[in-house]
Amino acid sequence: MLDDLRRPNDMDDFEDQEEDDSFNFVEDDEEVSKRLFLGMTAVERMFLSLFLFMNVVVLGLAFLVVTGRMAF
Repeated sequence: MLDDLRRPNDMDDFEDQEEDDSFNFVEDDEEVSKRLFLGMTAVERMFLSLFLFMNVVVLGLAFLVVTGRMAF
C-alpha cells in the first residue's frame, strides 16, 4: 500500500492490474457475507433456533409446574 503512494502517477499499472484480475477475493468475500447472518450458515442458524425453542419449552413447563397450573 505504501509502495503505491511512493510510485509516480504516470507509471503504467498494467502489470499490477493483470495480477489483481486473477484473484477476486473481494467478490468471494461479498458473496459469503451475503449468505451469512451473524457469521453463521443456514444449518447453524437452524440448530440455534431449535435450541432456543427447546429452552423456551423447558422453561415454560418448569414455570407451569412451579406455579401449580400443571401437575404430573
